[in-house]
Amino acid sequence: MEKLRVLSYNIHGRAHLFSRRYLDWIARVIEAEQPDVVGLQEVHRGGWTARQEDQAKTLAKLTGMEYHFGRSSGRPGEELGNAVLTRGEIRSAEVIPLPAPGVEPRTVLHSRIGFQDDEIDFYVTHLAHGLRSSNPARTLQAQSLLDRLRQSRGPFVLVGDFNAPPHAPELKTLMAAEIFRLCGKDMACTHRILRQRIDWVVADPGWTTAESRVVQAGPSDHWPVLVELHRTG
Repeated sequence: MEKLRVLSYNIHGRAHLFSRRYLDWIARVIEAEQPDVVGLQEVHRGGWTARQEDQAKTLAKLTGMEYHFGRSSGRPGEELGNAVLTRGEIRSAEVIPLPAPGVEPRTVLHSRIGFQDDEIDFYVTHLAHGLRSSNPARTLQAQSLLDRLRQSRGPFVLVGDFNAPPHAPELKTLMAAEIFRLCGKDMACTHRILRQRIDWVVADPGWTTAESRVVQAGPSDHWPVLVELHRTG
């Protein structure tokens, strides 16, 4: 695969409660960027805040993409988690719990996606929310993510809402690792209220970043991050 367009998007799925057209708006933002693969966070499956919809399934239908949902918390009929949308083929998917002492459960969704004759490992995650009280949890989660990335068999991309900027102390070990590159080092803030860059795309060193930008559109409190990657090795 020579080129891959990646979008990371925290859709703030609970806001669906306030508008029946919420997912249509999210889908239009996604479609406008024509990504090959999308990592979604704060995705609801069922429940009153989601108007009983399976948000990942609905977005897949609206965008014409394949999908997989990975539950982080909740119970059948009212779940919250991450999801992947793709124009490729999802050949396998698993949900890996992340350590979350004292905070709500968090996971990483790992999908093996095929594009013609190539495959990539694609990871979607959402780290612990909160300020200093969540630092210990994010520290453990970052280490767990790093351990998982080291198990990748080939090209990989990790996207997610890390709830911390790249220079945060609790992410120091992750950022010091040499097995990946942060895509778009000078990118603007991604959270409209916090005015911080807390949504990331990272990829193994075999990729180069041809384009990276924050898409300032959509109804979520997060702006999506678009990265176009070119394969060099």
